[in-house]
Amino acid sequence: MTDFVDVPGASGARYRFRRATFEDLPVNAGNVLAMTGGKARPRAVLCATARSLARARPALGEALSGRSATLYVRLNMARAVRDAEHADIVAAMEPEVVLADLG
Repeated sequence: MTDFVDVPGASGARYRFRRATFEDLPVNAGNVLAMTGGKARPRAVLCATARSLARARPALGEALSGRSATLYVRLNMARAVRDAEHADIVAAMEPEVVLADLG
């Protein structure tokens, strides 16, 4: 997987996420994607929002337990923006796991 991934929303907007690890999740608020399938066939297995990505780590780890996926984050502070982007991405990508307002 690449360091950045651009994902579509149902609205036609595209959202850029950067690769992250569980250990390096920042305290900032943001959106999270867990992707599988590589660059040729990317698939979202998890889409989440968090008030603090670092505090959301346990819930994200539990949700991804047993799955091999690459984690991506998009930092944004405003809750309304996080929620709108989350809904747009979920509608377009239909991930297996959807979590909102973690941490």
